[in-house]
Amino acid sequence: MGSKKYLFIKIGMVAFLAVYLFLIYTSDSVKDVPMEEIAASIESEETVTALKKRGRTDLKRYYQLSEDSLEGYLFYKAVSPMSVEELLIIKAPDKHQADIACDNARSHLDSQKQVFQGYGTDQMAFLNEAAVESKGNYVIYACGPNAQKWREIFLSLI
Repeated sequence: MGSKKYLFIKIGMVAFLAVYLFLIYTSDSVKDVPMEEIAASIESEETVTALKKRGRTDLKRYYQLSEDSLEGYLFYKAVSPMSVEELLIIKAPDKHQADIACDNARSHLDSQKQVFQGYGTDQMAFLNEAAVESKGNYVIYACGPNAQKWREIFLSLI
């Protein structure tokens, strides 16, 4: 009788472990959505188009990323240098490149915090609530009053 009890416990533990490992493995999986589709959805938001669209030079300047090493990107930044509002979405060719891009985005956020620390209280609040994350081969950096809204739209697409 005792051996059957332990057998059921072992089977239950193995099943639990299998489900747990499956959930961990799939937690970072995303759909392969073309960057053009993501851009079209994001750019339909007035809060994004109020910002200035930036190109490869600014991508290199602010994030030390080359357009050639990415599958695609979307980069909008406030016109005023006194505003931290910006949105960057990157589709990298692989997870390794996405991790590099995410690290660069975190460095950019840290740099912005150093610049605005002490005198830009409104801007510091936005920086402290900024979204910087990697999901599969995608990276998002969103900062500003609409950062969480942009993040939710982006995550719903992938």
